[in-house]
Amino acid sequence: AGQGWLVLPIWWPTGQSCACGRAACPSPAKHPVHHLVPYGLKGATSDAGTIRGWWERFPLANIGLLTGEGILVVDVDPRHGGADTLEMLIAEHGPLPTTVEAHTGGGGRHLYFSYDGGPIRSRASALGRGVDIKSDGGYVLVPPSLHVSGNRYRWESSTTTETPFAAAPDWLLALARGPSPKSASK
Repeated sequence: AGQGWLVLPIWWPTGQSCACGRAACPSPAKHPVHHLVPYGLKGATSDAGTIRGWWERFPLANIGLLTGEGILVVDVDPRHGGADTLEMLIAEHGPLPTTVEAHTGGGGRHLYFSYDGGPIRSRASALGRGVDIKSDGGYVLVPPSLHVSGNRYRWESSTTTETPFAAAPDWLLALARGPSPKSASK
């Protein structure tokens, strides 16, 4: 919040299930605590007093960061082929700049970028199999959030929350704004 990031509380894991209490929660430990943030993502804030109140009430809550409005996160899930997809994209379009990175509790990566211009809609497999775009209408969990696997999200040691996000390269923005690539259906 000190960086101006808009955050919101996210349910946390209780063993292999979600603290929300739904027996068949479709997104365990990855969805907002709605009775604290009744307007959903629109309730995300950088107000220190509000945030302090949320975590005083739910100290185990995971931390969600609202994306969009200049924040784009490339969400790489190697369990669904994301590492290979990202490698192919880099081979075709060129390297990504060094930027803030987090390792997810599920073994993936979040690469944080800034961008100017119009909206970019959050989409699953937007860049191909296992590579999602989190931007307008989305959010990501940030360290030290806890995944249902029991692993914590953690910042890549070469970056900190004070490291500025690199500007997204033009090729990434073009793909993020365009239709899903053919490789997404493979």
